[in-house]
Amino acid sequence: MLERRTYPLLAVVLTATFVCVSVWRMSGGCPGPPYCVPEPPPAPSYLLLDPSNVTLVPDPFDLSLLDPGDVTSLIDLHNFTFHMNDPVCNSSSPPLFVVIVHSAPGHEYHRRAIRNTWGQSVHLVFLVGETNSTGAQESLERENDEHHDMVQGSFLDSYRNLTYKHVLGLKWVTYHCPGAKYVLKTDDDVFVNTPFLEEFLTRELSPLGARKLVLCDVLYSAIVKRSYRSKWRVSHREFADRWYPDYCTGWAILYSPDAVFRLYREAQRSEYFWIDDVHITGTLLSRINYTHTSVGALGIQEPRTFKMIQKGEPEDFLFSLLPPSYFSELWNLVNSRSRIPKTAPSVQPRSRSWMSR
Repeated sequence: MLERRTYPLLAVVLTATFVCVSVWRMSGGCPGPPYCVPEPPPAPSYLLLDPSNVTLVPDPFDLSLLDPGDVTSLIDLHNFTFHMNDPVCNSSSPPLFVVIVHSAPGHEYHRRAIRNTWGQSVHLVFLVGETNSTGAQESLERENDEHHDMVQGSFLDSYRNLTYKHVLGLKWVTYHCPGAKYVLKTDDDVFVNTPFLEEFLTRELSPLGARKLVLCDVLYSAIVKRSYRSKWRVSHREFADRWYPDYCTGWAILYSPDAVFRLYREAQRSEYFWIDDVHITGTLLSRINYTHTSVGALGIQEPRTFKMIQKGEPEDFLFSLLPPSYFSELWNLVNSRSRIPKTAPSVQPRSRSWMSR
């Protein structure tokens, strides 16, 4: 029998051993069988299309599933119409991806910066609402007459109407660009590395498209703001729970077309909630039983972007949250990099190494 005084020492030894083994396992220090077998990476929640399954996957846009009055409604607005609607998608040659950009009526500088850089050769529309200024509306119409890339919905463009704008984009894709293999929703202060995005979609994902894909910067377990001093204050009546569901920070979201249609359909029959990121990619996404895929290190913020610009060495990234005044400099940088030669894209299973970055 062990003496009583040895018990504390034994407890310390066992605790230290457990901690050391746990740290070693978490750090990936697994020498392999027969000692231990590393856990495989989690299976993706989305489906990539390839020649073996593409004919078995149904069309994601079944308009017969929508209500008869859907064309003239937007959530709880029942006399909806498009004031501007330019057909940037050609049904005879569907694009690999289409970009829907949230923009404010007065952000002409932002739109010009995008058109002159990453939006040059992209199927792209800018989403805006109505303005109370006749002069501002005339300016928007002149801008659209020149560029033919504006979509305007019949609701006031305001901060608390952003959910209308988000669903406007989903509606526009549903009716006017259903052939796109992927849909990117972004804001007008975001730089999209379109050369790398095209490579990413064709080589890391699939040139034939995907299903159940919602790729974004995911925010987990966010608490609902109740303070009257907060810009994001939400009352108990607006949202009863203390915590939001996991959702996408909305500056860049890559959707597969089925996700667009199912979220649009769900939004059209759901009560309005003004924080669009939470509502669309949190509450509604959980209702349709879809999950997020994190963009990981391929979505970058200002500090990393500025460091990359200063060093003059482009890195692999998809999206950067960046003031438009730096778009031109960053565009020149990403185009200075030697890209992978464009050959017939592979549709074999991908390693998805970007998910673990």
